[in-house]
Amino acid sequence: MNVKALVCALLTVCLSQMVFADDHTSDSTNAEPFSIQVNVCSLKAGKSMKNYEKVFNGYLDWAKENDVDAFTVRQEPLFSHANSANPQGYDFLDMFVSPFSRWGKSWDLWLSTSEGQKLSAKWRETADCDVKLATGVALFLTPELNSDDNRFVSWNWCSLNDGVEVEELMAAHASIAASITDEAPFIGWATLVPTVGGANAPGDFAHLAVYPDMESYMRMREFNAKGGWKNMRDYYALAKCSGEAVNVETVLHKP
Repeated sequence: MNVKALVCALLTVCLSQMVFADDHTSDSTNAEPFSIQVNVCSLKAGKSMKNYEKVFNGYLDWAKENDVDAFTVRQEPLFSHANSANPQGYDFLDMFVSPFSRWGKSWDLWLSTSEGQKLSAKWRETADCDVKLATGVALFLTPELNSDDNRFVSWNWCSLNDGVEVEELMAAHASIAASITDEAPFIGWATLVPTVGGANAPGDFAHLAVYPDMESYMRMREFNAKGGWKNMRDYYALAKCSGEAVNVETVLHKP
């Protein structure tokens, strides 16, 4: 299993990264698609994260024993779009990144084996989770992604403008990715497209950008505040975006 390819899945972007363009000196990928499962979860009444983690760790052990484990992270909201009139609606996200075929095998074992069904029942007793499938494409990564297990991820949901073809957007993303330098404060970038169970998603696709710490994230905020926002004009001709939210991310398992 290509761990480096899996790590790509958790990359993300603050779109104004394009302002760091010069010579692309960081590691990159060939933008091959992969599967991402996102479990949108809330703890059941009377259950704690300690209860949930006990069950979840049992799942990780099972997946590893059956050779269907995925690159796994948990995200919790830090800066969200929620308010009193628009509640968050979930406690945390569990995300699983894997090749499509491997994840299909994982689901078959989960649904058809007695051990998988026992774990499923215990899981449903601790949390209510809406399970979604998405396709990810990694556009930029650095070696730091392999060593940083506690980081911050910005989400920015976007939708294509009328008359814009997907191919145009893909070409723009590839051009931006090719221009990123090591001066950029983020350590990864990927796009996520909801594919199954995503009818109520906030947009057509999401940009995910990974930052090693809040100081790095605030470097981007400062750059944008001092004029970097101007670099977004060309992108907004292609897509309209809702603006960033930031989650705390913890890497739970690396295959």
